[in-house]
Amino acid sequence: MRSVLCVLVLTGLVAGGAPSQGQDTRQYGLAIGLNRVTLQSPTSGLDGYFAAMGGFVARQRLYGPVSAQAELLLSQKGTRVDREQGGAIDYGAGYLKLPLLVHLQTPSLQSVVVHGEAGGFGAVKLFERQTPGGDVNVPIPGDQSFYRRLDAGVVAGVGAALPIGGQRLNLTVRRVWGLRDAAREGADQPFPEAPFPEEGETRAWSLMLRLGF
Repeated sequence: MRSVLCVLVLTGLVAGGAPSQGQDTRQYGLAIGLNRVTLQSPTSGLDGYFAAMGGFVARQRLYGPVSAQAELLLSQKGTRVDREQGGAIDYGAGYLKLPLLVHLQTPSLQSVVVHGEAGGFGAVKLFERQTPGGDVNVPIPGDQSFYRRLDAGVVAGVGAALPIGGQRLNLTVRRVWGLRDAAREGADQPFPEAPFPEEGETRAWSLMLRLGF
């Protein structure tokens, strides 16, 4: 995962320093960020999980301050399930996510431009892992799957673009609501003292940094 994010960062920095191709109203950039994500489950109280994200962004102006924005993100989700005896199991998964958003930009105020954005996303699972936490010492099976292969949801956020060194630093805070039950039906439970919930929907806060526009 670290190597993937490094490649994304380097590619985005190169793209950000180059002029946009095609129409003047079309922009491209890199997105990197951090998720605070968990599952909202009716049967379990679950802890949040910090995970990295990153990918590419394309924006096409439609009319005045309104633009259409498409993203291709490698985004991780997960949750931590605590044991009564102490320790926990972290259940994580990585998804290739495609958000399609409407982006609304306000007039600039002393070179700072505030924006809002909202839309939906679809995603497909790329990998999954389970990690013991605290004093838990258990073998980790290599072929366990707890998350569904496909995911979908809605997203909304606000942010601001700040001028720094001739470029714009774009920071956005988002709220993500998964609309599907994230738990895969019939999943085995190799950790009975900290089992993955039988059902749950993804909830996340995201802090995203966009470079290149």
